[in-house]
This record gives sequence, C-alpha cells and structure tokens, in this order.
Amino acid sequence: MTNRYDKIPDHEVIKLAMQQELTDKQIAHVKSEIETAALQNDGKAYVDLISFNPSQKRKLKQVLKSKGYQLVGASKWSIIIDL
Repeated sequence: MTNRYDKIPDHEVIKLAMQQELTDKQIAHVKSEIETAALQNDGKAYVDLISFNPSQKRKLKQVLKSKGYQLVGASKWSIIIDL
C-alpha cells in the first residue's frame, strides 16, 4: 500500500521545479524592457532582476543567450542587454 503513495512527488521537489522557471509576469517585464529600449533607439536594455530568484536569473540568461542577445553587464540585481 505504501508503494502506491511513493509515486506522489514531495512538495519540496515540486516547489523547486516551479521556482526554476520564469513566470509570465517576469517574461512580460523582460519583453517590455527590450521593446522600450528598441523603440527609444537605445543600444542597451536594462532589466531589473529584484523579483527573480537565483535559478530564474540563470534561466533568463540562458534564454537570452539562446535568442542571440549579448549580455554586457550583469549584477545581482540587474542585467544589461546589448541590442
């Protein structure tokens, strides 16, 4: 009987997996910053990362690099993207 219940994942495993992904709100924030910088003809977009946890920051950097963006500055609290 216990083996049946072992198939249910622990709460911590699910929580950890969820925290690694970017939320829709975070994606919209990054998109907005990039579009605003492009419309203003800036060469760089500044993205505030205060609402991102460390896993989400790594994921965002991976996604941006895979989309061809160059990161010219990164700190604990923000990143600067070369457009």
